[in-house]
Amino acid sequence: MRKRIENYIPKALEVIKELNIANSNGEVSKQFNGYISSFGASVRQAGLLATVLFYANANSNAEKEREKVVTAIEKIINKNIQQNINDKRLKSEVEDAAVALKLAIRTFKLI
Repeated sequence: MRKRIENYIPKALEVIKELNIANSNGEVSKQFNGYISSFGASVRQAGLLATVLFYANANSNAEKEREKVVTAIEKIINKNIQQNINDKRLKSEVEDAAVALKLAIRTFKLI
């Protein structure tokens, strides 16, 4: 598991820049940090599908685009989560990607 997280960190750094989660000054909003930090706990408590549906809801009243968290994780693991929800390994891959994203986000300044 640790090895997979280590492999995901460089991908997470690329995705943070690609999805404009970090601005051109290398800063990330505190809201995104909160979304990313709580994603893994939500997967453990509510389950993978419920968490993905909650985070992917673009019509929510979230201050920032929370759905970018799901998009980032999908890009890190190179899978569409909703289409592969029955894959038994998917939950652990998503959890590892969430950890890698959480670690990668800490290399940026929070604003």
